[in-house]
Amino acid sequence: MFKETFPNLEIIKTKLDKKTMNKLNNYIKNKKRDMRNELAGNIENSFAIEDKDNWFFNNVLIKLLSEYGKDNIQESVPSVLTNDCKYTLNKFWVNFQKKYEFNPLHLHSGAVFSFVVWMKIPSSHKKEKEISFLKESNSPCSNTFEFVYNNILGLIRSHRYHLEPEDEGTLLLFPATLLHQVYPFYLSNKHRISISGNIALDPKQIIK
Repeated sequence: MFKETFPNLEIIKTKLDKKTMNKLNNYIKNKKRDMRNELAGNIENSFAIEDKDNWFFNNVLIKLLSEYGKDNIQESVPSVLTNDCKYTLNKFWVNFQKKYEFNPLHLHSGAVFSFVVWMKIPSSHKKEKEISFLKESNSPCSNTFEFVYNNILGLIRSHRYHLEPEDEGTLLLFPATLLHQVYPFYLSNKHRISISGNIALDPKQIIK
């Protein structure tokens, strides 16, 4: 007798080093245009940022994609393509999320992969779930990032990242069409700061 686990797509989780975090914080300081009308977030402050000289893409994202399994890449890349194209960072932004604000369930269209980096996490899920209206809940989601997907029976399942201050600097890389959402927090008046981006295929850059 043996047990067999059906394959599923990977999520890559990694912790960024101090040099990379400093680079990203500089990007945030030089934020660009308002991005709210292009994003699903119910958030007052979302801005485009620039990956100067493609530093983050070349030094972090490409290396993570190289770790992504070949079978998972094939599942994620559109099968209509007749040529292999190079990856490009086609959207890059920062969210300043205040308490009570949230990101509803959504996916990122027009991309192959997406990522999130938590830069500042001012509140704690462990403390938030002790709030009176959450304390007796069997599913406290305050200060939580969640993926939503179907299992092999077609039932809806989720995978949650209950956020703590020590998660600052954590990056998640995932297929862009994977549904996800961000729940609000309640116990801090500071911003929760996160960076997100989309990685797409550039049809102008064909791999010979």
